[in-house]
Amino acid sequence: MNPTAQEHFDKAIQFCRSDQYEQAITEFDAALNASPENNEIRYNRAKAYFKLKHFEKALIDFNQLISSDPKNPYYLSERAVTHHLNGDNHLAMNDLNLAVELEPSKPFRYSSRAYIKDKMGDVEGAIADYELCISLDPDDAIAHNNKGILEEKLGRIEKSKASFAKADELDPKKQSTSAVDRPLKDDSAEVNETNTLTNPTGGYFQTLSSLFTSRSERKQFFEFVKNKFKKS
Repeated sequence: MNPTAQEHFDKAIQFCRSDQYEQAITEFDAALNASPENNEIRYNRAKAYFKLKHFEKALIDFNQLISSDPKNPYYLSERAVTHHLNGDNHLAMNDLNLAVELEPSKPFRYSSRAYIKDKMGDVEGAIADYELCISLDPDDAIAHNNKGILEEKLGRIEKSKASFAKADELDPKKQSTSAVDRPLKDDSAEVNETNTLTNPTGGYFQTLSSLFTSRSERKQFFEFVKNKFKKS
C-alpha cells in the first residue's frame, strides 16, 4: 500500500471504529483510487457496505476479491453471508459448497452450510452437515444444540433430547430441555429476521459469524474478518 492509500485507509479504519461507515467508505474510495489492486482496502470497504446493509455494493467488492483470489474460503463465506442477507440462498449455497471443497477438514464449513440448508427447507441435509461438523469437532456445543432444534422440528424427540443434553454438557450456561427454551428467534435490529438459530453473542451478524466458525477456529476467523475495523 503506497503512502497516500495508507493515509486514507488509516482514516477509514478510525471511522469504522466509531461506526461512521459512510465516512469510512469515502476514505476507502480514496485509498482504492491510490491503490486500485489492494485487496485489504477492498475487503474492508465491502465490510463497511455490509454494516450499512448496502448488500449489492458489498457483493460487487466481494466479487472482485474472489476474482483475484478465487480459492479464498473466507471471502467465499463472507460473500455467502451477504448473498443470504440479500435474499439469495442459492448463491450463498454455491459459495459454501466451494468453501467446503477448499477446506473439507474444517468443521465450521459444514455448520455454516447447515444453516443455509435449513433456511432453504433442507432440514435433513442440514442435520447431516451438523453431524459432519460434530464428527470433526465433537465439543462444538452450538452444532449439537442446533442439530437438536432441527431434530425436534422433524419430531425426533429422543434424538433432539440427546443433542440438547450434549450441548448442555459442553455449555452449561445454555441449559434447557427443548427448542421452546432454545428459540430460533433473534430480535436483532440489524436484520428483520425472526427465525435464526441460537446465538451465544447476540445480533444477527454475530449469529452468522458464530455459526460460520467452530470453537477451535473462532479466534482465527474473527482476526481475519473483524480486526481491520479495530486497528489503527
